[in-house]
Amino acid sequence: MPVAISALAVVSDPGFAQSLKEEYRKKTIGLSGVPQAAVDAAQKALGTAPTEAKLIQGTNPQEYELEAPTKSGGEISVHVLANGKVTKLEHEEKGED
Repeated sequence: MPVAISALAVVSDPGFAQSLKEEYRKKTIGLSGVPQAAVDAAQKALGTAPTEAKLIQGTNPQEYELEAPTKSGGEISVHVLANGKVTKLEHEEKGED
């Protein structure tokens, strides 16, 4: 029975659920499908040109996640609106999931 209680605790964690829900809403797209204002803002926030783009479905205004590799082998990503407003910056080091 403790396993069921542990699983319930993880699923009922709002942060976990939000993160999981967001991952399912992301769709990989070409960088050419991202508005130039968003690409420019992402490049400034990342400190380098983004190499991968994802459309976050169901957002209004439209939100994108743009990613680039870090020198340490990890990844840095930025969430940006179509108009270029940055909403979130994330770092993921090599080996993290």
